[in-house]
Amino acid sequence: MENDPIHTIALLYPRLMRAMSHLRGVVDGGMDLSYNQYKALLSLSDIGPCTLNALSRDLGVATSSASQMIDRLLIMGLVRRGPGDGDRRQVELRTTEDGEALLKSVGEGILLRYRELFEHLSPSEQANLAGAIHTLVRILERASRDREEGG
Repeated sequence: MENDPIHTIALLYPRLMRAMSHLRGVVDGGMDLSYNQYKALLSLSDIGPCTLNALSRDLGVATSSASQMIDRLLIMGLVRRGPGDGDRRQVELRTTEDGEALLKSVGEGILLRYRELFEHLSPSEQANLAGAIHTLVRILERASRDREEGG
């Protein structure tokens, strides 16, 4: 069983998640924003204007949890709430210019941190690592979609 790659993945995955959580300092450091609020802002930026229900589905959290995150982001001026483009009765959320600027700044910090972490790898090793992570993300996203679709 020692040579079973799936067993190795199962053993390493929790360690990977713990190690990745230590990188959150780049996100949390120096700003009054929790990691979950950052994820909500990032998700909203990625999916574009949407309802609170759509955002909570994208985040995989209860609507009440998403609402609390968004309330804080609204107070901070990083998100705004307004009528939808297609249906003015529907309330949509969208990032503000300040929200986008914060995401850009944090993204640059994260990129710099990753460059420092992986600078000892050769370009070929970096490409292999990027390919492996891309494959892992694709597999996990597909599994998540399948679960949402009930299959």
